[in-house]
Amino acid sequence: MSDHLTFENLTVGEAQRVCVPVLKAANIDEPVMETRMLLGFVLGGGPERVLADRDNTLTSQQSKLLSDIVGQRSHRVPMSHILGQREFWSMIFKVTGDTLTPRPDTETLVEAVLENVSPPPKRILDLGTGTGCILLALLSEWGDAQGVGVDVSDKALAVALDNAQSHKLDVRASFVKNDWEQSEWTDVWSEPFDVVVSNPPYIPQADIANLDVDVRDYEPMSALVGGDDGLDAYRRITDGLNSLISPGGVVGFEVGIDQAGDVAGILERAGFRVLETRNDLGGIPRAVIGCKT
Repeated sequence: MSDHLTFENLTVGEAQRVCVPVLKAANIDEPVMETRMLLGFVLGGGPERVLADRDNTLTSQQSKLLSDIVGQRSHRVPMSHILGQREFWSMIFKVTGDTLTPRPDTETLVEAVLENVSPPPKRILDLGTGTGCILLALLSEWGDAQGVGVDVSDKALAVALDNAQSHKLDVRASFVKNDWEQSEWTDVWSEPFDVVVSNPPYIPQADIANLDVDVRDYEPMSALVGGDDGLDAYRRITDGLNSLISPGGVVGFEVGIDQAGDVAGILERAGFRVLETRNDLGGIPRAVIGCKT
């Protein structure tokens, strides 16, 4: 249906009334809000433009763009890919199909790390950096820190660098290609870090088929699948942590549903003391924070 939508000669308000049922039929959870976001994008601003411009007639160019992006969203292309950006930690991040979309759940990890590290660190390592959102959020709070973001994807690293530049944090952030699946992957750093953070792949292989279409079909699989039990990356990263973290340094992991206890156990068996397991806004244990003793 949405592939053949036309918005020629419609006002913004009329276009809104057409879009909402299309997105609703595509099982979009919040069709009214998302319609406002799409229309705002077409109008060159945010959702607030819809009300301000509701009586204005869409131009031909705007009509064609709206038809295209409503069609994309009705096929469950992620909103962040359509808009090319996502807000995280009150910062705007560029997002592409080569990166995970930053999510509010991950802000739980940032909050927990900030509250468990004192004094402010000098060196931060972010493993599996993606858009760079975790590292750059921390650097925005710790003005004297330097950070390194690591990813196995060249395209993700390019996105992260773009985001660092857009927030004027590229002087304090660098990005390196590396793969914790490789032997001796920690050897590239001669100095330890005060803080290591990671939102690694943690979806068990068998659960991939049940993910939302937006995630399963459009986000990079390498950033999602964490092996048979979802814990492979935590084991591999933790194996290298003792050579990466300064004495008294902190590690922060984002974890999936029902994984907090297992990840805490992995850290404890490696000689780390678990400082906190923190729930996200939905009440799900989402961040595990440990300390090198």
